[in-house]
Amino acid sequence: MNPDSTRPRPRSPAELRRGAAARSRSGGAAPPLGERVLPWLLGATVAGSVLAIGAVHTPTLALVCAVAAIGAALSLRASALTGGPSHVRTLPTLTLLGLTAYTLLQAVPMPLAWLERLSPASADIWSRALMPLGEAAPRYASVSLDPGATLVEAVKWLTYTGVFLTAAFIGARRGAKLGITLVFGSAFLAALTTIAHGLLGATTVFGLYQPRFSVASWHVGPLLNPNNLAGYLNLGILSGVGLLLTSRPLLPAWVAGVGLTTIVGVGIIASSRGGLLVLPLGLALFALLSRRRRGRQRSGPRGQGTAAWLLIAAIGGGALLAALAATNRTLSEIADANLDKLSLFHSTLPLLADHWLLGIGRGAFETVFPAYRQSPGNIVFTHAENFVIQWAAEWGVLAAAAALVALGVAFRPGKIALRGSTAALGAWVGCVVLLVQNLFDLGLDVPGVTIALAATLGSLWGEAHRERPRHEAPAGEPGSDRWRPWRMAACAAVSALALVSLMVRFGWRDVDHDRRSLRALSDAGAAGGAGWPRFRDELRAAILRHPAEPYFPLLGAVAALQGRSESPIPWLQRTLERSRRHGRAHLLLAEVLASRGAKEQALLSLRLAVEDDADVTGTAAVLARQWTRRWDELLRAVPEGKAGVEMLERMAATGERRDEPDLRLRCAEEAIARDPARPGAHWAAGNALLEMLEDPGSARCGGDDARRAACEQEIEARAAAVQGLDGDSFFAVQLRARLLLLRKKSAEAEQLLAESCERLDNRPGCLRLRVVAAAQAASSERLLPAIRDLMSASCSSLAQCAAAATWVGDQLVARKDYSSAVTYYARAAQDEPTEERLLKLADAASGAGAHVEAASALERLLQRRGGKDAELRRRILDERAKALAPSLTP
Repeated sequence: MNPDSTRPRPRSPAELRRGAAARSRSGGAAPPLGERVLPWLLGATVAGSVLAIGAVHTPTLALVCAVAAIGAALSLRASALTGGPSHVRTLPTLTLLGLTAYTLLQAVPMPLAWLERLSPASADIWSRALMPLGEAAPRYASVSLDPGATLVEAVKWLTYTGVFLTAAFIGARRGAKLGITLVFGSAFLAALTTIAHGLLGATTVFGLYQPRFSVASWHVGPLLNPNNLAGYLNLGILSGVGLLLTSRPLLPAWVAGVGLTTIVGVGIIASSRGGLLVLPLGLALFALLSRRRRGRQRSGPRGQGTAAWLLIAAIGGGALLAALAATNRTLSEIADANLDKLSLFHSTLPLLADHWLLGIGRGAFETVFPAYRQSPGNIVFTHAENFVIQWAAEWGVLAAAAALVALGVAFRPGKIALRGSTAALGAWVGCVVLLVQNLFDLGLDVPGVTIALAATLGSLWGEAHRERPRHEAPAGEPGSDRWRPWRMAACAAVSALALVSLMVRFGWRDVDHDRRSLRALSDAGAAGGAGWPRFRDELRAAILRHPAEPYFPLLGAVAALQGRSESPIPWLQRTLERSRRHGRAHLLLAEVLASRGAKEQALLSLRLAVEDDADVTGTAAVLARQWTRRWDELLRAVPEGKAGVEMLERMAATGERRDEPDLRLRCAEEAIARDPARPGAHWAAGNALLEMLEDPGSARCGGDDARRAACEQEIEARAAAVQGLDGDSFFAVQLRARLLLLRKKSAEAEQLLAESCERLDNRPGCLRLRVVAAAQAASSERLLPAIRDLMSASCSSLAQCAAAATWVGDQLVARKDYSSAVTYYARAAQDEPTEERLLKLADAASGAGAHVEAASALERLLQRRGGKDAELRRRILDERAKALAPSLTP
């Protein structure tokens, strides 16, 4: 017998590794360190990404991507070492990797001639980008119209791939409950931090990050957008529901209940209409699928009834918490009926038609969409608010459709939800709810939100494709697979490092950064004179980074107009090419045309400016009144119909008193004819008539008593119209009080104002007119109460109090009541001292004979001027001499 025949055959290293892995799974040994650390890495990625403002900033995203890459590398290595199934060759992973690679290719430059064949619309934008600079088109261009933003998006999708691989590995080893619990815990942390910020009244996130937009109280937190927060919390709520009802949860029932209560409460307070709409639908879908999943089972597992009651209590407690914390603003936000997003979807269709094949490049929507925006206003749409439209616009219709089909097939309910645990079913429904909400409230472009989605789907996929125990390991040559785990891990790590390096090099200067930095240079005066060449170079670089953005040509037009270094017309032409509804560009063009004598074209540009942006109406009204005094020419600057009512109203109220009241009255009457329900137009008409009454030479209201009486009746009619439209408006009382003052009935005017001011919308303005009426009355007994009421209403801050005291002092000086005026000027100079107030105090004190106080005020003024005003020194000596004069008189 051969002795070697009974000796065991030497085992290869691969067999030894697979045997160790089998023993670790059977409880014989602890898993390797790399495998034990994976849940911690996944938890850090999910929770850290949402707490770090959603990981929307490039440095944070780079860090999160690095952690996700480490997790993916370790999971790939562990899978290769144990011989388990690799999740790399699965449909979801291949789809995510394909989208990452396609996004990266969109940012790769190619000859412009190639781009003209592949994407003519994108090539046209690149070819005209440098026209304002008088330069030829760039030789190379990318499919993406914002290559830096596209690189950032590529890093995002590589991060999602890494998170999915890590979660799938954990799900295959330990089931989906661990990954789902991590997502639920992350949502709980997001809700807790939002509550903490609300209780503290914080305006910054963690005391470090200052939001760049206005954020309401109780909305300050890691996810500043209420829709993003609600979507994230809805995923956490449905995950928590599944964990609470599952047979063997990882969390105690009371912990899951407290977490659900908190998340539900904050989710309601977020006031997201979309979030509140889809949550009940998600709960109903969960109940329906749970019933279908149980089939004909007559009873659930033990404790299921208790868990159900705890679930009801948790959701009810969250609703009660929200009701206690809700404010009027919360209710108004929920009840808001604004549906402007529907028009946004419609406006995106021409963009899809122009870029249907290859898209505009991921991340480029913000800079490209202004050329297709149809709604007026100075509004920046960063996303399409619908992830399907967003993908189709930025990736192209074919790539977006392929991605949707592939992911839909991979995660269909029969494959994932109905075969897993109750926890898996709840998490799957949570993913569906999040995606449905993102059909009208886009939040998937926030990395923190999509990372949680990828972690959930990865856990579900891993559980649904769990590793089957192997009865016999495949044989292999010794050392044949030694380096395979390391190669896979190194490939993941190197890919992430290379892509993050590209993002840091080319993608950190996003369009918002370039806007703010160039605006800061322009405001600092660096765009004019000797600084123009450098500013021009900065503009050129920004345009090449974002060739479709209309803001940079507009800045160039402003700088060219202010510095008169070159014509602003090419810059404005490019701005209006890339944003057809740009009110500020049309306003600037109107000023350029008016400076060149093209008045008719300038007035037409004013009209377009007002039609595109109602915020420029006031400026446009002032310019129109400056450029012409003819009624037919003014009408050219006014939009048709009700759209032009505000413009007419502003023109009726613009200008100094006694400045062509006939023309202003005509503007007001035209506004009333177009919209009789405008209180401001009725007031403007009455105001113009009052000014005509003050002018004895007025053709309409001057001269004989009949015409004056007719004007007075019309003024009363305008006041009655204002009061009928708005009973709390100051306009009606103001017109009547001023009419009484013109009739020399000051006491009646003061009495009317004293009885009305408390209930009117402009109480300070009413009280000021009351002081004027009391000052004109024959008796001064009503003046002091009127002044006292005005000061009481105006002193909400030192600045406002000082302004009111100064105004009162001016009124008293007009009455030559210098002694009383000194009191109010002194108060103003004490609350908020300025040179003007100190000088008024000195003048009033000198007029009242208080020369010592006058000299003191002048000395304070001299100190503010550095003691170098010789004229002021002489006046101080004069006031001192006057103060000593009575004591020297024999």
